[in-house]
Amino acid sequence: MVKRFRRWLEQSLMVRVLVKNNCRVRVDCRRFEKWAGDFLEKKIGGEIEISLLICGPRMAQNLNRTYRKMNYVPQVLGFPLASRADGDGWIRLGDIVICYQKLKQEVKISGKTEEMIWKKWLEHGIENLLK
Repeated sequence: MVKRFRRWLEQSLMVRVLVKNNCRVRVDCRRFEKWAGDFLEKKIGGEIEISLLICGPRMAQNLNRTYRKMNYVPQVLGFPLASRADGDGWIRLGDIVICYQKLKQEVKISGKTEEMIWKKWLEHGIENLLK
C-alpha cells in the first residue's frame, strides 16, 4: 500500500504522513502532518511515519470485512505495522483508513466542522496504531 502513495510530506517534528486520496476531495495534507505531529509529540518520540488512506464506503467496508471480519462501513480503521524503528531509523506506525462519506455524515449529524472531525478521527486512528 505504501508504494502507491503520491504525496510525501515531512515536518520538522520528524513526522511523515503519506496520503492517498481515493475520493478526489480537496485536503490540505500539511494539516494532517501538523495534527499527527502535535498528537504524537505527547505520546512517542523519534522519526515517525504514518500512511493515511481517504476512501469511500465500499472500500472501507471491504477492508473491514477482509481484515476484521466485520461487515459494516467504519469511520476509521487502523492497521498497526511497527512500534520500533526500521534500519533507516523511522518508526512506521501503520496505516489509517478514513471513510470520507462517513465523515461528511458526521459533520451533518454533529454540527462540528469538517476540520474538527478530520482531526478527531486522525487522532483516533493514531491511537489505534499505538495500541
